[in-house]
Amino acid sequence: GMAIHEMGTARMGNDPKTSVLNKWNQMHEVNNVFVTDGSCMPSIACQNPSLTFMALTARAADYAVKELKKGNI
Repeated sequence: GMAIHEMGTARMGNDPKTSVLNKWNQMHEVNNVFVTDGSCMPSIACQNPSLTFMALTARAADYAVKELKKGNI
């Protein structure tokens, strides 16, 4: 396993029946929890996923701030 990245315990998707997170990496069941690590991806190639995780985190944080200002979370 020199090029393995474990992923996939909190899948992202539109349907709460088949996924844990919505498209903003926000939990379907608990709206003030965001998951932005590798668990949102069911699989990944052998490339280092760090930049993808940083982008997902920045995107989720931006969304969370906007929703917090609206009083939604």
